[in-house]
Amino acid sequence: MLSIMEKHPSGFRALLASLVFFTLFTMLVPSLAFAEEVSVPVELKVTPVKKQYYPSEEIQIEAVTKKQGKTFEASLAIVFEGEDGEEKHPITLETAKKGMNYVSKAVFIPEDFDISIHHVSIQYNIVMKDNDKVWAGNAEKRIRVDNLPPVTPTVESEFSIYPEKSLKVDQKMKFTVHTPYMGTVEKAAEFKFLSLNSVDVTQKVQKIKTTYDRKKNMYMTTGYFTPKIEGEYTPYFVMLMRDKETGEIIEATGYITFSVAADPQIQASISPQKATVRLGDTIYLLLTYKGTGIKSDQFTRSYNQEVTEISNEYNEKEGTHSVLIKFKPDKKKTYPFEAKVKNPETGAEAIAKTSITVR
Repeated sequence: MLSIMEKHPSGFRALLASLVFFTLFTMLVPSLAFAEEVSVPVELKVTPVKKQYYPSEEIQIEAVTKKQGKTFEASLAIVFEGEDGEEKHPITLETAKKGMNYVSKAVFIPEDFDISIHHVSIQYNIVMKDNDKVWAGNAEKRIRVDNLPPVTPTVESEFSIYPEKSLKVDQKMKFTVHTPYMGTVEKAAEFKFLSLNSVDVTQKVQKIKTTYDRKKNMYMTTGYFTPKIEGEYTPYFVMLMRDKETGEIIEATGYITFSVAADPQIQASISPQKATVRLGDTIYLLLTYKGTGIKSDQFTRSYNQEVTEISNEYNEKEGTHSVLIKFKPDKKKTYPFEAKVKNPETGAEAIAKTSITVR
């Protein structure tokens, strides 16, 4: 043995070193080669939640993984089809331990990578290690990037009215709209009138209310409308909903057309109903009337006595005219007093009566 070392000292040392390395390698390799790898879930979020993103829009990414092992490596990349084929770009990622999780965050803007109209895959990977164990997690989200405005999806609502027929001016109506449930209400329901198909668009629908019917899985919206002018009306309904999962805005719409006729009747009254005055006194009477058809200020008024009209006031809310009349009787007797209101368009008329006794 000594003779071999003396004759070939360098060769023996090399052989000995090889034996030591081989022994250590065979001890370590099994633990490395057969380290157990466990797949772990990753929660990957992209915000804002939208169906489509603009190229100039800032997109935020967050990945949450339950912490395992002692060390970790995390990476993020976006993949899309470029002009020369598939392109993959790494995204700068910040990862920190928060509680019992690793939280990775990143931000990217599509136009920074010359992305204008593409489907983009967001790919996240994390590997966590211990002495003899490996945990691996990965997740992917696909988004759409487009420089054109997205088209808002719509759903048709069922619009009905009550009463359905023989509608008249000043008759209160109920609007009812049923809308399939497509998400939470983003913008409250409203009613408007189409200007090309409505005789008047200034009137408002009152007491609008929307409720959710769980059994039918739909929204029911009600409102009340009292037409003031005869003619055709086309109210339309609109309400915005937001899909809980995708964040997508969905527009619900519906409309209906109906005709309103003028009420041929005119309502008229005069006060006081009876009066007693002295000869030479002046009495003031109040004529009140209400009618539909042409504008009521075009109705004609006539009296069976010589009178003077002092004023004429119109109550827009009630749709009534109030005419103050001055009458001075010249004899001692009972005067039957009549005031006639006539609609020249329809020929309808109303007569209000009172009696005035002069002593």
